[in-house]
Amino acid sequence: MSQLTVKLSFKLLKGFFIRRLNRFLVEVELNNEKVLSHLPNSGRMLTVLSPKCEAYVKEESSPSRKTKYTMFAVKREGIPIIVDTRFANKLTKLLIEKSLFPPLRKYRILKENVLKNCSRIDFLLGRNGQRFYLEVKSVSYVVDEVAMFPDAPTSRGRKHIKTLIKCVEEGFNAGILFTVQRPDAKKLRPCREIDPKFSELITKAVKSGIKIFTQTLVFHPMNTVEITFHKPVFSIS
Repeated sequence: MSQLTVKLSFKLLKGFFIRRLNRFLVEVELNNEKVLSHLPNSGRMLTVLSPKCEAYVKEESSPSRKTKYTMFAVKREGIPIIVDTRFANKLTKLLIEKSLFPPLRKYRILKENVLKNCSRIDFLLGRNGQRFYLEVKSVSYVVDEVAMFPDAPTSRGRKHIKTLIKCVEEGFNAGILFTVQRPDAKKLRPCREIDPKFSELITKAVKSGIKIFTQTLVFHPMNTVEITFHKPVFSIS
C-alpha cells in the first residue's frame, strides 16, 4: 500500500457539533456561540455524528449563502472523519491530474460529470484512445472496523452502477473508487442490510469486469489529509 499526504487549500475552524437540523443543516458551537453550518452529506451518518464531538468547519465568503459555514470533518471518540462527500471527488481529480493515483496513473481526465445512458458519471478518463468511466463514492459508515456503503438506500447509486455495467457491455472500461473518509476500517463491503439491491448490483458489476478501487483518507487537524491507496480491502460479502 502506498501513501501520500496533501495539504488542504482552505482554513478550518474548530468547534463542537450540537445537532443535525435536517439533511444538509447542522448546529455547531463555535467560539462559545451557536451557529448554523451547511452539511454536504445526505447520508444518515449513523456512526459519524454525536453531540459535543469536535467539528471542523470552513468559513464561506459568498453573500448569497444561507449559512456562513460548511462542515468539513468531525472527530468522534478520537476518530477523525471527513463528512464533506464532495472532497473525495475533488481529491480524486487532483490525484489523477497529477498522475498520483496509482491504479490510473497513465490516464488523463477527458470530462467531468459526464452524461452516459441517462446518468451522470463523475469522470471520463482517456489513455491511448481508450476510455475509462470512473465513479467515486464517499464512505463514512463503519461498524467494528468494517466500512459499508451505502448508509441509506440510494436509487442514484444503483443507477450509477447500472450505467457502468452498460459501459462495459459497450466495450469501455469502468471502475468505482470507494473513498473511506476515516481511518478505522480494515474491510469494505456493500451494505446489503440497508440497500440489498445496491449490493446485488455491485456483485453483478464485479462479475461484468468493473474494477473496484479503494483509498482511505485520514484527516489530521487542522490542515492535512493522508491518503492510503488500496485500503481497506474490498469484499462483496
